[in-house]
Amino acid sequence: MIKKWVITGALAFGLLVSAPVSGFAAMGDHTLRPGVWDNDVYELQGKLKAMGYYDFAVTTGYYGPVTKQAVTSYQKAKGLSVDGIAGPQTFNSIQNNIQKKTMTVASTAYTASCDGCSGTTYGGTNLKEIPYAKVVAVDPSVIPLGSVVYVPGYGYAVADDTGGGIKGNEIDIFMKNYSDAVNWGRKNVNITIIN
Repeated sequence: MIKKWVITGALAFGLLVSAPVSGFAAMGDHTLRPGVWDNDVYELQGKLKAMGYYDFAVTTGYYGPVTKQAVTSYQKAKGLSVDGIAGPQTFNSIQNNIQKKTMTVASTAYTASCDGCSGTTYGGTNLKEIPYAKVVAVDPSVIPLGSVVYVPGYGYAVADDTGGGIKGNEIDIFMKNYSDAVNWGRKNVNITIIN
């Protein structure tokens, strides 16, 4: 059932070319390649986006053509072996080339499936069509739109949304399910902004 949902949802955006494969090791502990559906791919996409290589609006967790192109471009730019596959050499290089800034924010969560919700982020991403996207709403004067943010307990996300109630050091985390948003509640978290 989950594979069918994943394939149907992602095909709408031209992201999949074959059924996804899952993996569970930490990023860098295994090789990520086209066809993988994995939490580590969110991290890979987030870090590549922060460095300007991954040009899709949000992270999706699927290693499709957009991610392969981003990895290939990064490998070429850094003088690595170019194969479009993210292995230890690519991971080490990425880790050595990213910059991080940490801050404490008040966090809440939201969903796209509420009455009156358009489901479209400020950046134009339709979260009803990509419910597995990792997105946070921010105050752009504190966290610039398009920034990649690591949120403990959520993962790597893109600051692709804003909200009238989001002011200063606050973020609102997109959750696919209403119950997940309610369970998140309101709490302070130490986030990392990847530059």
